[in-house]
Amino acid sequence: MNESFKYLIPIFGMIFVGWLTYLDYKNKHIINKEKTALIEKGMDPSLLDTKPKNQNNNFKIGLLFIGISLGVLAGYLLNIFLNVPNFVAYSTMILAICGIMLVYFHKSEIS
Repeated sequence: MNESFKYLIPIFGMIFVGWLTYLDYKNKHIINKEKTALIEKGMDPSLLDTKPKNQNNNFKIGLLFIGISLGVLAGYLLNIFLNVPNFVAYSTMILAICGIMLVYFHKSEIS
């Protein structure tokens, strides 16, 4: 990679993250103004909460990250002991173990 382009990816990444942070701030600011207007009119501000709160979202994301890390470990072991190519070993193991973790999550959510 050319030396002059070495810092472009981190710079664009920081700009992108800053833009996403700004959009999140503006969204929360607009929701706050709407709730304030509802309170001033004597209405219930919980009327704006249309989407249900998913309490198990953190558990699902945690299981997904555990699946990624176990998939990387299993892919590494496949690569070392069975001489499977890097891309095949890592990608299949990450997808397989993440799938197993998400099936476990939905199974535990039902029961």
